[in-house]
Amino acid sequence: MFSLQRKILKIRSLYQTMRNTKNAKTWSAPLPSLWGMTADANGHLMLGGCDCREIVDLYGTPLHVMDEALLRSSYVRFSKAFARHGIRCEIYYSYKTNPVPGILKVLHDEGAGAEVISPFELWLALELKVSPDAIIYNGPGKSPEGLRLAIEKGIRRININSFCELDLIEALAAEIGAKPTVGVRLYTGVGWGDQFGFGIESGDAWRVFERLSRTKAVEIDGVHFHLGSQIHTPQLYEAAALVALKFLAKIKEAFGLRINSFDLGGGFGVPTVRVYEQADQWLQRFLQSPYASPQQSGIPSVEAFAEAIARAIRSGCMKHGLDIPTLVFEPGRIVSSSAQALLARVIEIKSQKAGPDIAVLDTGINIASPVRWEYHEVLAATKITAEHDRLYRLAGPLCTPGDLLSPCKRLPPLQTGDVMAIMDAGAYFSSFENNFSFPKPSIVVVRKGNHSLIRTRETFEDLVQRDRRNNGSMGS
Repeated sequence: MFSLQRKILKIRSLYQTMRNTKNAKTWSAPLPSLWGMTADANGHLMLGGCDCREIVDLYGTPLHVMDEALLRSSYVRFSKAFARHGIRCEIYYSYKTNPVPGILKVLHDEGAGAEVISPFELWLALELKVSPDAIIYNGPGKSPEGLRLAIEKGIRRININSFCELDLIEALAAEIGAKPTVGVRLYTGVGWGDQFGFGIESGDAWRVFERLSRTKAVEIDGVHFHLGSQIHTPQLYEAAALVALKFLAKIKEAFGLRINSFDLGGGFGVPTVRVYEQADQWLQRFLQSPYASPQQSGIPSVEAFAEAIARAIRSGCMKHGLDIPTLVFEPGRIVSSSAQALLARVIEIKSQKAGPDIAVLDTGINIASPVRWEYHEVLAATKITAEHDRLYRLAGPLCTPGDLLSPCKRLPPLQTGDVMAIMDAGAYFSSFENNFSFPKPSIVVVRKGNHSLIRTRETFEDLVQRDRRNNGSMGS
Protein backbone atom coordinates (compact mmCIF):
# COMPACT_ATOMS: atom_id res chain seq x y z
CA MET A 1 0.00 0.00 0.00
CA PHE A 2 2.72 2.46 1.05
CA SER A 3 4.82 1.45 -1.95
CA LEU A 4 1.94 2.28 -4.33
CA GLN A 5 1.40 5.64 -2.63
CA ARG A 6 5.08 6.50 -3.00
CA LYS A 7 4.97 5.64 -6.71
CA ILE A 8 1.89 7.83 -7.23
CA LEU A 9 3.55 10.73 -5.43
CA LYS A 10 6.71 10.25 -7.50
CA ILE A 11 4.75 10.30 -10.78
CA ARG A 12 2.90 13.44 -9.69
CA SER A 13 6.19 15.11 -8.78
CA LEU A 14 7.80 14.19 -12.09
CA TYR A 15 4.75 15.35 -14.02
CA GLN A 16 4.70 18.71 -12.23
CA THR A 17 8.42 19.21 -12.83
CA MET A 18 7.98 18.46 -16.52
CA ARG A 19 5.00 20.80 -16.81
CA ASN A 20 7.01 23.59 -15.24
CA THR A 21 9.90 22.92 -17.62
CA LYS A 22 7.64 22.71 -20.67
CA ASN A 23 5.72 25.87 -19.84
CA ALA A 24 8.84 27.97 -19.31
CA LYS A 25 9.37 30.44 -22.15
CA THR A 26 13.05 29.64 -22.28
CA TRP A 27 15.22 27.10 -20.62
CA SER A 28 18.96 27.33 -20.04
CA ALA A 29 21.06 24.26 -20.64
CA PRO A 30 22.96 22.83 -17.70
CA LEU A 31 26.27 24.62 -17.49
CA PRO A 32 29.36 22.73 -18.70
CA SER A 33 30.88 23.59 -15.32
CA LEU A 34 28.81 20.76 -13.84
CA TRP A 35 31.35 18.49 -15.53
CA GLY A 36 34.34 20.76 -14.90
CA MET A 37 34.20 22.03 -18.49
CA THR A 38 33.71 25.46 -20.07
CA ALA A 39 32.29 27.16 -23.17
CA ASP A 40 34.13 29.73 -25.27
CA ALA A 41 32.86 33.11 -26.52
CA ASN A 42 31.21 31.40 -29.51
CA GLY A 43 29.19 29.09 -27.27
CA HIS A 44 31.32 26.07 -28.17
CA LEU A 45 31.98 23.39 -25.57
CA MET A 46 35.65 23.33 -24.59
CA LEU A 47 37.21 20.00 -23.68
CA GLY A 48 40.68 20.10 -22.15
CA GLY A 49 41.26 23.49 -23.73
CA CYS A 50 40.14 22.26 -27.17
CA ASP A 51 37.14 23.53 -29.16
CA CYS A 52 34.72 20.66 -29.74
CA ARG A 53 34.07 21.85 -33.32
CA GLU A 54 37.76 21.75 -34.19
CA ILE A 55 38.14 18.30 -32.65
CA VAL A 56 35.30 16.74 -34.64
CA ASP A 57 36.43 18.46 -37.83
CA LEU A 58 39.80 16.76 -37.36
CA TYR A 59 38.75 13.32 -36.10
CA GLY A 60 35.17 12.92 -37.34
CA THR A 61 32.09 11.75 -35.47
CA PRO A 62 30.96 9.94 -33.47
CA LEU A 63 33.96 10.58 -31.23
CA HIS A 64 34.79 9.88 -27.61
CA VAL A 65 36.79 12.67 -25.95
CA MET A 66 38.45 12.12 -22.58
CA ASP A 67 39.73 15.12 -20.62
CA GLU A 68 42.93 13.83 -18.99
CA ALA A 69 43.16 16.58 -16.37
CA LEU A 70 39.58 15.95 -15.23
CA LEU A 71 40.23 12.21 -15.06
CA ARG A 72 43.31 12.70 -12.91
CA SER A 73 41.62 15.20 -10.61
CA SER A 74 38.61 12.89 -10.10
CA TYR A 75 40.87 10.04 -9.07
CA VAL A 76 42.94 12.23 -6.74
CA ARG A 77 39.80 13.62 -5.12
CA PHE A 78 38.48 10.11 -4.47
CA SER A 79 41.80 8.99 -3.01
CA LYS A 80 42.18 12.02 -0.74
CA ALA A 81 38.59 11.78 0.49
CA PHE A 82 39.32 8.46 2.17
CA ALA A 83 42.97 9.06 3.08
CA ARG A 84 42.09 12.05 5.26
CA HIS A 85 40.34 9.77 7.78
CA GLY A 86 43.56 8.08 8.83
CA ILE A 87 42.56 4.57 7.73
CA ARG A 88 44.84 2.71 5.35
CA CYS A 89 43.14 2.46 1.94
CA GLU A 90 43.87 0.75 -1.36
CA ILE A 91 42.18 1.76 -4.63
CA TYR A 92 41.73 -0.49 -7.65
CA TYR A 93 40.05 1.04 -10.70
CA SER A 94 37.19 -1.01 -12.13
CA TYR A 95 38.41 -2.11 -15.58
CA LYS A 96 34.89 -2.97 -16.75
CA THR A 97 33.89 0.68 -16.43
CA ASN A 98 36.17 1.95 -19.20
CA PRO A 99 38.63 -0.71 -20.45
CA VAL A 100 40.60 1.55 -22.79
CA PRO A 101 44.39 1.14 -22.41
CA GLY A 102 45.16 4.83 -22.97
CA ILE A 103 42.73 5.77 -20.19
CA LEU A 104 43.80 3.01 -17.82
CA LYS A 105 47.44 4.10 -18.14
CA VAL A 106 46.54 7.55 -16.82
CA LEU A 107 44.89 6.05 -13.74
CA HIS A 108 47.74 3.65 -13.08
CA ASP A 109 50.10 6.61 -13.35
CA GLU A 110 48.12 8.19 -10.49
CA GLY A 111 48.58 5.05 -8.39
CA ALA A 112 45.41 3.04 -9.06
CA GLY A 113 45.53 -0.73 -9.06
CA ALA A 114 43.37 -2.89 -11.35
CA GLU A 115 40.08 -4.56 -10.46
CA VAL A 116 39.34 -7.14 -13.16
CA ILE A 117 36.48 -9.57 -13.77
CA SER A 118 37.59 -11.58 -16.81
CA PRO A 119 40.64 -13.29 -18.31
CA PHE A 120 40.82 -10.48 -20.87
CA GLU A 121 40.91 -7.76 -18.24
CA LEU A 122 43.51 -9.69 -16.24
CA TRP A 123 45.63 -10.10 -19.37
CA LEU A 124 45.21 -6.39 -20.16
CA ALA A 125 46.35 -5.31 -16.69
CA LEU A 126 49.46 -7.46 -17.01
CA GLU A 127 50.11 -6.11 -20.53
CA LEU A 128 49.94 -2.59 -19.09
CA LYS A 129 52.68 -3.60 -16.65
CA VAL A 130 50.46 -3.39 -13.59
CA SER A 131 52.21 -5.19 -10.74
CA PRO A 132 50.45 -8.48 -9.95
CA ASP A 133 50.35 -7.29 -6.35
CA ALA A 134 48.08 -4.43 -7.52
CA ILE A 135 45.44 -6.63 -9.21
CA ILE A 136 42.20 -7.95 -7.70
CA TYR A 137 40.17 -10.58 -9.58
CA ASN A 138 36.39 -10.45 -8.98
CA GLY A 139 33.24 -11.81 -10.54
CA PRO A 140 31.18 -14.97 -10.89
CA GLY A 141 32.00 -17.86 -13.21
CA LYS A 142 35.77 -17.35 -13.33
CA SER A 143 37.29 -19.61 -15.98
CA PRO A 144 40.08 -22.14 -15.33
CA GLU A 145 42.27 -20.16 -17.74
CA GLY A 146 41.73 -16.92 -15.86
CA LEU A 147 42.29 -18.48 -12.44
CA ARG A 148 45.41 -20.29 -13.63
CA LEU A 149 46.91 -17.03 -14.89
CA ALA A 150 46.00 -15.24 -11.65
CA ILE A 151 47.58 -17.96 -9.50
CA GLU A 152 50.70 -18.27 -11.64
CA LYS A 153 51.27 -14.50 -11.54
CA GLY A 154 50.57 -14.25 -7.81
CA ILE A 155 48.04 -11.42 -7.97
CA ARG A 156 46.99 -9.50 -4.87
CA ARG A 157 43.72 -11.30 -4.29
CA ILE A 158 41.12 -13.54 -5.88
CA ASN A 159 37.71 -12.84 -4.35
CA ILE A 160 35.92 -16.18 -4.45
CA ASN A 161 32.27 -16.20 -5.42
CA SER A 162 31.15 -19.82 -4.93
CA PHE A 163 32.11 -23.22 -3.53
CA CYS A 164 32.70 -24.47 -7.08
CA GLU A 165 35.22 -21.69 -7.61
CA LEU A 166 37.00 -22.56 -4.38
CA ASP A 167 37.22 -26.20 -5.53
CA LEU A 168 38.84 -25.06 -8.77
CA ILE A 169 41.27 -22.69 -7.03
CA GLU A 170 42.41 -25.42 -4.64
CA ALA A 171 42.94 -27.87 -7.51
CA LEU A 172 44.88 -25.36 -9.61
CA ALA A 173 46.96 -24.26 -6.62
CA ALA A 174 48.00 -27.86 -5.96
CA GLU A 175 48.86 -28.38 -9.64
CA ILE A 176 50.87 -25.16 -9.90
CA GLY A 177 52.49 -25.48 -6.50
CA ALA A 178 51.39 -22.05 -5.28
CA LYS A 179 49.35 -20.68 -2.39
CA PRO A 180 47.08 -17.94 -3.76
CA THR A 181 45.68 -15.16 -1.60
CA VAL A 182 41.89 -15.12 -1.58
CA GLY A 183 39.05 -13.04 -0.24
CA VAL A 184 35.42 -14.02 0.27
CA ARG A 185 32.63 -12.13 -1.45
CA LEU A 186 29.80 -11.68 1.02
CA TYR A 187 26.13 -11.01 0.50
CA THR A 188 25.19 -8.94 3.54
CA GLY A 189 21.49 -8.61 2.73
CA VAL A 190 22.12 -5.03 1.59
CA GLY A 191 22.27 -4.04 -2.09
CA TRP A 192 22.52 -6.49 -4.98
CA GLY A 193 21.18 -9.97 -4.24
CA ASP A 194 22.73 -13.34 -3.53
CA GLN A 195 23.51 -14.02 -7.20
CA PHE A 196 26.94 -12.87 -6.07
CA GLY A 197 28.97 -14.23 -3.19
CA PHE A 198 28.14 -16.12 -0.02
CA GLY A 199 25.05 -15.12 1.94
CA ILE A 200 25.47 -14.40 5.63
CA GLU A 201 21.84 -15.08 6.46
CA SER A 202 21.73 -18.27 4.37
CA GLY A 203 24.70 -19.73 6.23
CA ASP A 204 26.85 -20.08 3.11
CA ALA A 205 29.30 -17.46 4.36
CA TRP A 206 29.77 -19.34 7.62
CA ARG A 207 30.30 -22.62 5.79
CA VAL A 208 32.94 -21.20 3.44
CA PHE A 209 34.92 -19.73 6.34
CA GLU A 210 34.63 -23.02 8.21
CA ARG A 211 36.19 -24.71 5.19
CA LEU A 212 38.84 -22.02 4.74
CA SER A 213 39.87 -22.39 8.38
CA ARG A 214 40.87 -26.00 7.63
CA THR A 215 42.53 -25.67 4.23
CA LYS A 216 46.20 -24.97 3.65
CA ALA A 217 45.76 -24.54 -0.10
CA VAL A 218 44.98 -20.80 0.04
CA GLU A 219 45.75 -17.77 2.17
CA ILE A 220 42.59 -16.03 3.38
CA ASP A 221 43.15 -12.28 3.48
CA GLY A 222 39.89 -10.38 3.23
CA VAL A 223 36.20 -10.03 2.55
CA HIS A 224 34.47 -8.21 -0.26
CA PHE A 225 31.02 -6.96 -1.16
CA HIS A 226 29.62 -4.82 -3.96
CA LEU A 227 26.28 -3.15 -3.41
CA GLY A 228 25.22 -1.93 -6.85
CA SER A 229 25.71 0.91 -9.30
CA GLN A 230 25.09 4.68 -9.31
CA ILE A 231 24.51 4.69 -5.53
CA HIS A 232 23.65 8.05 -3.95
CA THR A 233 23.12 6.75 -0.41
CA PRO A 234 26.14 6.54 1.95
CA GLN A 235 23.93 4.79 4.49
CA LEU A 236 23.87 1.75 2.20
CA TYR A 237 27.62 1.28 2.68
CA GLU A 238 27.32 1.92 6.42
CA ALA A 239 24.63 -0.73 6.80
CA ALA A 240 26.51 -3.36 4.78
CA ALA A 241 29.77 -2.66 6.60
CA LEU A 242 28.18 -3.05 10.03
CA VAL A 243 26.57 -6.36 9.06
CA ALA A 244 29.87 -7.66 7.69
CA LEU A 245 31.88 -6.55 10.74
CA LYS A 246 29.46 -8.25 13.11
CA PHE A 247 29.83 -11.44 11.07
CA LEU A 248 33.64 -11.18 11.04
CA ALA A 249 33.70 -10.91 14.82
CA LYS A 250 31.91 -14.27 15.00
CA ILE A 251 34.33 -15.76 12.46
CA LYS A 252 37.30 -14.55 14.47
CA GLU A 253 35.90 -16.05 17.66
CA ALA A 254 34.97 -19.38 16.07
CA PHE A 255 37.94 -20.00 13.79
CA GLY A 256 40.63 -17.56 14.85
CA LEU A 257 40.78 -16.08 11.36
CA ARG A 258 42.10 -12.55 11.04
CA ILE A 259 40.79 -10.47 8.17
CA ASN A 260 43.29 -7.87 6.99
CA SER A 261 41.41 -6.35 4.04
CA PHE A 262 37.83 -5.07 3.94
CA ASP A 263 36.76 -4.50 0.33
CA LEU A 264 33.64 -2.33 -0.10
CA GLY A 265 33.66 -2.55 -3.90
CA GLY A 266 32.50 0.39 -5.98
CA GLY A 267 29.10 1.64 -7.13
CA PHE A 268 29.54 5.26 -6.03
CA GLY A 269 27.20 7.47 -8.04
CA VAL A 270 27.73 10.80 -9.77
CA PRO A 271 25.25 13.68 -9.49
CA THR A 272 24.91 14.29 -13.25
CA VAL A 273 23.53 10.82 -14.07
CA ARG A 274 20.25 9.38 -12.87
CA VAL A 275 18.92 5.86 -13.33
CA TYR A 276 15.52 5.98 -15.02
CA GLU A 277 12.51 5.04 -12.98
CA GLN A 278 9.66 3.19 -14.62
CA ALA A 279 7.59 6.31 -15.24
CA ASP A 280 10.37 8.59 -16.48
CA GLN A 281 10.60 7.67 -20.15
CA TRP A 282 6.84 7.17 -20.42
CA LEU A 283 6.27 10.71 -19.19
CA GLN A 284 8.84 12.09 -21.64
CA ARG A 285 7.47 10.21 -24.63
CA PHE A 286 3.75 10.57 -24.17
CA LEU A 287 3.45 13.88 -22.31
CA GLN A 288 6.06 15.41 -24.65
CA SER A 289 7.82 17.12 -21.80
CA PRO A 290 11.59 17.11 -21.27
CA TYR A 291 12.86 15.14 -18.37
CA ALA A 292 14.25 17.33 -15.60
CA SER A 293 18.04 17.23 -15.51
CA PRO A 294 19.70 15.69 -12.46
CA GLN A 295 20.54 18.29 -9.85
CA GLN A 296 23.77 18.39 -7.89
CA SER A 297 22.04 19.74 -4.80
CA GLY A 298 21.18 17.05 -2.29
CA ILE A 299 23.52 14.45 -3.80
CA PRO A 300 26.20 13.38 -1.29
CA SER A 301 29.77 14.17 -2.27
CA VAL A 302 32.57 11.62 -2.30
CA GLU A 303 33.77 13.26 0.91
CA ALA A 304 30.39 12.52 2.50
CA PHE A 305 30.65 8.88 1.42
CA ALA A 306 34.16 8.66 2.88
CA GLU A 307 33.11 10.18 6.18
CA ALA A 308 30.12 7.85 6.56
CA ILE A 309 32.13 4.74 5.71
CA ALA A 310 35.05 5.66 7.99
CA ARG A 311 32.62 6.32 10.83
CA ALA A 312 30.91 2.96 10.34
CA ILE A 313 34.22 1.07 10.19
CA ARG A 314 35.57 2.68 13.34
CA SER A 315 32.38 2.19 15.35
CA GLY A 316 31.85 -1.37 14.11
CA CYS A 317 35.41 -2.44 14.86
CA MET A 318 35.29 -0.86 18.31
CA LYS A 319 31.95 -2.49 19.12
CA HIS A 320 33.10 -5.97 18.09
CA GLY A 321 36.70 -5.83 19.28
CA LEU A 322 38.27 -5.92 15.81
CA ASP A 323 41.40 -4.25 14.55
CA ILE A 324 40.68 -1.69 11.85
CA PRO A 325 41.44 -3.42 8.53
CA THR A 326 42.83 -1.96 5.33
CA LEU A 327 39.90 -0.57 3.36
CA VAL A 328 39.75 -1.49 -0.31
CA PHE A 329 37.71 0.35 -2.93
CA GLU A 330 36.99 -0.45 -6.58
CA PRO A 331 35.68 2.85 -8.01
CA GLY A 332 34.70 3.19 -11.64
CA ARG A 333 31.98 5.67 -12.56
CA ILE A 334 32.85 8.20 -9.86
CA VAL A 335 36.40 8.44 -11.25
CA SER A 336 35.91 8.46 -15.03
CA SER A 337 32.26 9.21 -15.87
CA SER A 338 32.26 13.00 -16.03
CA ALA A 339 35.69 13.33 -17.67
CA GLN A 340 34.50 11.93 -21.02
CA ALA A 341 31.94 13.10 -23.57
CA LEU A 342 30.63 11.45 -26.72
CA LEU A 343 30.48 13.95 -29.59
CA ALA A 344 28.08 13.44 -32.50
CA ARG A 345 26.70 15.46 -35.40
CA VAL A 346 23.12 16.18 -36.36
CA ILE A 347 22.61 14.53 -39.76
CA GLU A 348 18.85 15.03 -40.25
CA ILE A 349 16.01 17.15 -38.95
CA LYS A 350 12.52 15.72 -39.45
CA SER A 351 9.64 18.12 -38.87
CA GLN A 352 6.60 16.70 -37.11
CA LYS A 353 3.04 18.02 -37.19
CA ALA A 354 2.38 16.63 -33.73
CA GLY A 355 5.07 16.36 -31.11
CA PRO A 356 8.70 17.40 -31.09
CA ASP A 357 10.72 17.51 -34.29
CA ILE A 358 13.16 14.63 -34.68
CA ALA A 359 16.89 15.29 -34.79
CA VAL A 360 18.81 12.27 -36.07
CA LEU A 361 22.40 12.02 -34.86
CA ASP A 362 25.23 9.94 -36.30
CA THR A 363 25.48 7.95 -33.09
CA GLY A 364 22.91 5.74 -31.43
CA ILE A 365 22.43 3.19 -28.69
CA ASN A 366 25.07 1.00 -30.32
CA ILE A 367 27.63 3.53 -29.03
CA ALA A 368 25.66 5.20 -26.21
CA SER A 369 24.06 2.09 -24.76
CA PRO A 370 23.67 3.39 -21.17
CA VAL A 371 21.10 6.01 -22.28
CA ARG A 372 18.63 3.13 -22.48
CA TRP A 373 18.48 2.82 -18.69
CA GLU A 374 19.85 6.08 -17.29
CA TYR A 375 19.58 9.80 -17.97
CA HIS A 376 22.60 11.42 -19.59
CA GLU A 377 22.59 15.11 -20.37
CA VAL A 378 22.86 15.98 -24.07
CA LEU A 379 24.32 19.40 -24.79
CA ALA A 380 24.12 21.37 -28.02
CA ALA A 381 27.90 21.57 -27.99
CA THR A 382 28.20 24.35 -30.58
CA LYS A 383 25.25 26.32 -29.20
CA ILE A 384 25.80 26.20 -25.45
CA THR A 385 24.78 29.82 -24.86
CA ALA A 386 21.90 29.94 -27.36
CA GLU A 387 18.28 30.21 -26.27
CA HIS A 388 16.79 26.78 -25.64
CA ASP A 389 13.25 27.16 -26.95
CA ARG A 390 12.61 24.06 -29.10
CA LEU A 391 11.66 20.50 -28.25
CA TYR A 392 13.36 17.63 -30.08
CA ARG A 393 13.29 13.88 -30.06
CA LEU A 394 16.92 12.78 -30.40
CA ALA A 395 17.29 9.59 -32.43
CA GLY A 396 20.23 7.61 -33.72
CA PRO A 397 20.95 6.09 -37.15
CA LEU A 398 19.89 2.53 -36.34
CA CYS A 399 16.91 0.95 -38.06
CA THR A 400 14.96 0.37 -34.86
CA PRO A 401 12.43 2.57 -33.02
CA GLY A 402 14.35 1.84 -29.84
CA ASP A 403 17.29 3.94 -31.02
CA LEU A 404 16.42 6.98 -28.92
CA LEU A 405 19.00 9.11 -27.17
CA SER A 406 16.28 11.28 -25.65
CA PRO A 407 12.51 11.02 -26.24
CA CYS A 408 12.06 14.73 -25.58
CA LYS A 409 14.76 17.34 -25.07
CA ARG A 410 14.64 21.16 -24.89
CA LEU A 411 17.41 22.57 -27.10
CA PRO A 412 18.24 25.55 -29.32
CA PRO A 413 17.01 25.39 -32.94
CA LEU A 414 19.17 22.68 -34.51
CA GLN A 415 20.61 22.37 -38.01
CA THR A 416 22.39 19.57 -39.79
CA GLY A 417 26.06 19.64 -38.88
CA ASP A 418 25.52 20.89 -35.33
CA VAL A 419 27.70 19.11 -32.78
CA MET A 420 26.01 17.44 -29.82
CA ALA A 421 27.71 16.16 -26.67
CA ILE A 422 26.39 13.21 -24.71
CA MET A 423 27.82 13.72 -21.25
CA ASP A 424 29.19 11.27 -18.69
CA ALA A 425 30.41 8.93 -21.41
CA GLY A 426 33.35 7.80 -19.29
CA ALA A 427 31.45 4.95 -17.62
CA TYR A 428 30.14 1.92 -19.51
CA PHE A 429 29.93 3.57 -22.94
CA SER A 430 33.04 1.89 -24.36
CA SER A 431 32.26 -1.26 -22.35
CA PHE A 432 28.81 -1.71 -23.90
CA GLU A 433 29.60 -0.56 -27.44
CA ASN A 434 28.60 -2.98 -30.17
CA ASN A 435 28.77 -3.28 -33.94
CA PHE A 436 25.07 -3.00 -34.74
CA SER A 437 25.48 -1.97 -38.42
CA PHE A 438 28.34 0.46 -37.71
CA PRO A 439 32.02 0.46 -36.73
CA LYS A 440 33.04 1.68 -33.28
CA PRO A 441 34.33 5.25 -32.93
CA SER A 442 37.72 6.77 -32.23
CA ILE A 443 38.79 7.91 -28.78
CA VAL A 444 40.81 11.08 -28.24
CA VAL A 445 42.47 12.37 -25.07
CA VAL A 446 42.71 16.14 -24.60
CA ARG A 447 44.85 18.12 -22.19
CA LYS A 448 45.91 21.79 -22.03
CA GLY A 449 44.83 22.50 -25.59
CA ASN A 450 46.52 19.41 -27.03
CA HIS A 451 44.82 16.28 -28.33
CA SER A 452 45.99 12.78 -29.18
CA LEU A 453 44.32 9.74 -30.68
CA ILE A 454 44.39 6.75 -28.32
CA ARG A 455 42.01 4.47 -30.24
CA THR A 456 41.44 4.58 -33.99
CA ARG A 457 38.02 4.34 -35.58
CA GLU A 458 37.15 0.83 -36.73
CA THR A 459 37.17 0.25 -40.46
CA PHE A 460 34.82 -2.00 -42.39
CA GLU A 461 37.75 -4.38 -42.81
CA ASP A 462 38.17 -4.50 -39.02
CA LEU A 463 34.62 -5.79 -38.70
CA VAL A 464 35.30 -8.85 -40.87
CA GLN A 465 38.97 -9.51 -40.17
CA ARG A 466 38.20 -12.56 -38.01
CA ASP A 467 35.98 -14.11 -40.68
CA ARG A 468 37.48 -16.79 -42.90
CA ARG A 469 37.71 -16.02 -46.60
CA ASN A 470 38.13 -18.24 -49.63
CA ASN A 471 39.84 -16.84 -52.74
CA GLY A 472 39.40 -13.30 -51.50
CA SER A 473 35.63 -13.56 -51.05
CA MET A 474 33.72 -14.02 -47.83
CA GLY A 475 33.24 -17.66 -46.99
CA SER A 476 32.24 -19.94 -44.18
